Amino acid sequence: MLKWKKLSALFTAAAIACTAMAPCAMAASRTKVGKIRLSFYSPDVRVGWEGGTVEVTPSGDNTDLYYVDSVEIINEDDDWTSSSAPLVEVVLGVEDGENYYFGSSSSSGFKLSLDDRIEHRFDDIEFVDADREDENTTLILTVRLIFDEDRYGNLPAEPASPKWDETAAGLASWGDVTTAKYFEVQLIKNGAEIGDSHMVYDTSYDFSDEIQQYGDGVYTFKVRSVKASYNTKSGWSTSPSLNISGGQPALTMPGWVRAADGVRWWWQNADGTYPASQWMEIGGRWYYFDAQGYMATGWVNVNGVYYYLDTTSGAMYASRYTPDGYWVDADGAWRP
Repeated sequence: MLKWKKLSALFTAAAIACTAMAPCAMAASRTKVGKIRLSFYSPDVRVGWEGGTVEVTPSGDNTDLYYVDSVEIINEDDDWTSSSAPLVEVVLGVEDGENYYFGSSSSSGFKLSLDDRIEHRFDDIEFVDADREDENTTLILTVRLIFDEDRYGNLPAEPASPKWDETAAGLASWGDVTTAKYFEVQLIKNGAEIGDSHMVYDTSYDFSDEIQQYGDGVYTFKVRSVKASYNTKSGWSTSPSLNISGGQPALTMPGWVRAADGVRWWWQNADGTYPASQWMEIGGRWYYFDAQGYMATGWVNVNGVYYYLDTTSGAMYASRYTPDGYWVDADGAWRP
């Protein structure tokens, strides 16, 4: 199920992240927690099973400085197959925020390992992303536990550019994936899945009858591709919103929308479209959106020029040093 956050809460979080320049001054009076070493174990996440839990154990000589606040599997589907990859979100907190802070959100700041008891069930553990919040006293880490590295590496691509047709209310479409056997689509109303998912052998589907049945509301749809070999499935791609009022499409409020994977973000324009492969100024800060429309973070190469985007808010750095020590100019560009 797609998870939604109130726009105001998002902007609060973004504001905190964007003012994260302050910790540069605070760092002089605080000490970094140091490298985070975590071991992952699960008694019941295994091929052929459904659901389950993951346990995370810190190790090293700095474990008294931080704690594991929560661990959650955030996949849309948790019916495990050899080619699926459980996505795990770990929230860490600093024990003494006045004197210590998390100093890094890059992969080099972590040492991740599989518990000996499950090494025979998983091929690898993969760093996905990490974000720091609350003046760097909270660290949100996302990893993948990969059952079968060969099959996972051959997953089909996510369908690109899911959208609603501008002339026919309820007609959904998306980009083709050459390796897909078929597509699976699901209608979502007000953040909740409704009706059945549909197996589609084309790159469009008409949801108008279902929308008429369920009435006014804010609709999105999600779509993923399914590969012929092993029926391996891609991640979900989620469309912009379609606001139905009085049985007719209406303009939507522009704002940030969290992707179906629970990790990435995209921006929805008032007409339901979204920026892709382009820069956009939002609230006085610059953001870059990739070819699929998702907000980019970290280092990006745009037309041969490197820019650094905050790993929490996505805002472009300008006239300052990046976390890994490179100076970017007033335009945000790093020039060797």
